[in-house]
Amino acid sequence: MKGGPPSGSKPSPVTEVITPETGPSKRRIRKLRIVVVDAPDTREENKVYSFAQDEVRVGSGAGADVVLSDGSISREHCAIRLLPDGYLLSDLSSTNGTFIGDARVREVILSTETLVRVGKSAIRLVPLAETVEHEMSPRASFGRMLGASAAMRETFALLEKVAASDLTVLIEGETGTGKELAAEGLHEASARSGDFVTINCGAIPRELLESELFGHEKGAFTGAVRERQGAFLAADKGTVFLDEIGELPLDMQAKLLRALERREVKAVGSDRSVPVDVRVVAATNRSLTKEVAEGRFRQDLYYRLAVVTVRIPPLRTRLDDLRLLIDGVQDELGRRRRALGQPPPDKLDETAMAMLLRYDFPGNVRELRNIVERWAVLGTTIGPGETSPIVDAPRPVEARSEGAKDPMQDLLALPYHEAKDALVERFERAFTKSALDKSAGNVSKAARDAGVDRRHLQRLMARFGIKTEE
Repeated sequence: MKGGPPSGSKPSPVTEVITPETGPSKRRIRKLRIVVVDAPDTREENKVYSFAQDEVRVGSGAGADVVLSDGSISREHCAIRLLPDGYLLSDLSSTNGTFIGDARVREVILSTETLVRVGKSAIRLVPLAETVEHEMSPRASFGRMLGASAAMRETFALLEKVAASDLTVLIEGETGTGKELAAEGLHEASARSGDFVTINCGAIPRELLESELFGHEKGAFTGAVRERQGAFLAADKGTVFLDEIGELPLDMQAKLLRALERREVKAVGSDRSVPVDVRVVAATNRSLTKEVAEGRFRQDLYYRLAVVTVRIPPLRTRLDDLRLLIDGVQDELGRRRRALGQPPPDKLDETAMAMLLRYDFPGNVRELRNIVERWAVLGTTIGPGETSPIVDAPRPVEARSEGAKDPMQDLLALPYHEAKDALVERFERAFTKSALDKSAGNVSKAARDAGVDRRHLQRLMARFGIKTEE
C-alpha cells in the first residue's frame, strides 16, 4: 500500500540543510516521537521514545531501536525512515504484518500522527515540530571511508572533531558499515606516533584473550614458549582498536577496565605492571546500553569506552552514496587488474544501478563491494524470479598474469591498504576452506583446530559463501 498526506495538505519538510556564509553546513532534523499505546506486557504500555535520526527500527530483537517483547512481533518488524517529505514506514517482511487501520501495509509515506499496529501491539508515530541540528563535514571522505550523503558527512564531522584528541571512542554500527575504517581514519588523522593495532574480541578463544591484550611471560601457561608483547604494548603511543567489544567475556571486561583506569598493563605470569600510552577505540554491532541492562556488559566499562560515541549509518539509509561507493570499488579493481595486465571492469549500467537501489544491503558496504567484485567477473545477469542482486555463485579466484613468477608481484603494485586488504582476504578465504576441508566440514572442529572462535569462523564462511553439510 502506498500512502501520503491527506488531499489538499502539504507535508512539512522533516530535513533541512543549512549552509551559512561562514562556518560549517548543518542539517536540521525534525524529531519523531513513538508512543507504545498497547502491548501484551503492560509494563511496556505508555513508554515514550524520541528520535532525531535517519531510521528507527521496531521489533522484538535486541538490536531494534524500539524493542517490544510481544511474541507475535518479528525480531526486525518494521522501519520508519526519514524522507524529505515525511517518514517512510516499511514492513520488514514480518511474519504477522504491519497495519494502519485494517489495511496491511508494505510501504507508506506518513506526514501526520498515525497509529500503527504491529503484532498484538500498537504504537503511535508523532512527528514533532522540535528539530535537532547536526553539523556536516564539507568533505565526502574520512580516511578510506566514502560518502557524500548528509548522514555520512555528519559522521565525518564528528570523527574529524575527535581525531586530534586522545578521547576514547566507541564506534557503533551494523556489520559491514566500515567501523574498522573509521577507527583507522581516527588514528591516521591523530598526532599519535605509535602503531594502529587491531584486536578482534570475537575471533580470539576465551583462554587466549588476556595474553592477546596484555601479553604473557615465557612459561606463563602451556604453550607459552617465549615472551609475548600484547596489543596494548604494541600500540604504545598509538591506537588499539578493540573490534566486537560486545563479545568480551565479563571476567575480561573487568581486566580491561582496570587497564583503562590505571593506564598500565600486567602480562600473564608477571607481577609487574607496565605503563602504556594508548588511545582506545572500540567497536560493536550490538547496542551496549541494552547489553548493560541485561547484565552482559559492565556499566562502568561502558562509560569508560563511550566517552564519544560515533554511529556509522547503514547503507540502506544513504543509497545516494551508491554511485560514489561503486566508483571507488571499481577504481580499486581497475588498479588491481592493471597490475595483472587485465582490462578494467565495465561501469555498471542503469539496469544494474536500479537493481541496487531497490536492495536493502543487510551486509552494508562490505556486501556492496562483494557484489561489485562478483559482477565485474560474472556480469549482472539475474536468474528467473530473482529479486536480489545476491546470487549463490562461487567467488572467482583472481588470476595472475601469465608468466608471473612471484605471486606477490601483483599486490606490490597496489597502494598499501589495497594490497593489504587483498592479501588478507586471499589468506582468510584459503585458510577457511583448508580448515573445513581438514575437519571434513565440521565447523566446531575446524574452529578448535584453527584456534579461533566458532562464531568468527561462521562469519568468514558467510562472507566467502563457503557452505558445509553441518
